This record gives sequence, C-alpha cells and structure tokens, in this order.
Amino acid sequence: MSAPLLVADSGPLIALARLDLLAVPARLFGELLVTATVWHEVTREPRAVEQAALSAALAGGLLRVEDDPLQIPGALAQVRLDDGERSALALALLRGAVVLVDERRGRACAVDLGLHVLGTLGLLVRAREQGLVDRVRPLADALLASGYYLARPLVDRTLASIGE
Repeated sequence: MSAPLLVADSGPLIALARLDLLAVPARLFGELLVTATVWHEVTREPRAVEQAALSAALAGGLLRVEDDPLQIPGALAQVRLDDGERSALALALLRGAVVLVDERRGRACAVDLGLHVLGTLGLLVRAREQGLVDRVRPLADALLASGYYLARPLVDRTLASIGE
C-alpha cells in the first residue's frame, strides 16, 4: 500500500517555508500536493526567505503543483472559504488525501466532508515522533514570533501533550 498523499493549504505551506521544513511532508507522506490557487497565494508576495524555500522545494520535487479541480462538490461550494482552502479541500477529496490546513473554518469544513485533517502543529509533532525534528516548542515559538497565527491554547495543549 502506498503512503497517503498530503494536500496543503497556503498557511501551513508558508509556515513550513518560514521554518525551512518543506522537506518534512515528503518524508512523512507519499507526496505533497499544492493546487495552482494555493501556489499563487504563497508566491504572490512572499518574504524573500519563504520564496527561496518554496522555489527550492518545487525544483527539488518536494511538492507538486496541480491544477485546481474543475468540479467543486456542492457542500464545499456553499461554505465561506477562501479560494485556496476551497481548492485544497476539493483536491484532497478528489485524491483521497490528508489535508494540511490551519484555519478554523477550513478545518471544520474538511472534517464535515470526512477528510483527515492535519495542522502545522500536528505535522511538527509527527516529525518529532519520526526523529525529523528534535523539539516542537522552538519551532512553534519561531512561527509565533514571525507573526504566523497559532491559537496559544492549542500550542500550549499540544506542547503539554508531548512533554515540552
């Protein structure tokens, strides 16, 4: 059986680029897929460091950009999501993939659609469990310091659950 696919929304992709950890999804999943809309969102006005990391990940085969699905399920079309989230969820549905999304509304919609949902913190915890990162706390702190939004209670619960 092949490893599951992972489809990323723009927020977690930006977070992983800021941490220079875009190789992690490829180590944990069979493939990291990004829709054309999400790719446009993350490359439209990125910070220089993020742009370099994203470009290197694409060139190195760590992620693959796919066309947005042409058909959006009715339940997904009616939910208030941004275009990137909508395309990522639609692609995850189409491909039977895990979806990497942090935004609360996108996560709730994904769960309602029966998708397996993973957030940036969850991915970092998995990476720690697999020995790909030493600790999650400094990574979460770096994201928060960079202005990336993670709910503090979620960060605290996650770190407590892994003894950090």
